[in-house]
Amino acid sequence: MSLKFALLGLISIKPASGYDLKRTIERSIYFIWNATSPQIYNTLRKLREDGYITTEELPQQGKPDKQIHTITQSGRTALEEFLSEPIRSYVTRDEVLLRIFLGNFADPDAMHRELMSYLERVREERAYLESVEARIGAHPGPNREARRYQLLSLRIKVAQSRATERELRAYFKSLPRKTSLPASEN
Repeated sequence: MSLKFALLGLISIKPASGYDLKRTIERSIYFIWNATSPQIYNTLRKLREDGYITTEELPQQGKPDKQIHTITQSGRTALEEFLSEPIRSYVTRDEVLLRIFLGNFADPDAMHRELMSYLERVREERAYLESVEARIGAHPGPNREARRYQLLSLRIKVAQSRATERELRAYFKSLPRKTSLPASEN
């Protein structure tokens, strides 16, 4: 998948500026697809060149003009074609899992610290995602069908986080007592 489909999908929900898209990504789909501002702006330029979006400049007082991007019929067609393709299994390029796989080459104490730190980050992310799910559940919004799919993607990510936590806890519990989980985790 490329960033272009994530942006086309977000723009199809609501026309937006590059800044608005970055904020929307950070608030909604970062756990699925994240991007830097330069990646977003470069992709928007390409989408405009390909005729998938149009851009309207809105004058602002004391700031540069704001560019609002709107999806075109050609963009909708491209998005629909992408969404109609069979879902393939994905190719994972995960630096964390690669480091764990090669962990026997690292200093054992350093690897232990990194895995403990990773477990804490996974816990924090899962807790945050669960709070997002609760917030969405409390305020479902007008488009129930869209929310159903958005919640499904969120719940899948929460389940993946829980599975990662379970595996890391099991790993730490399998270690000799002096290097296992802190007492509060046992």
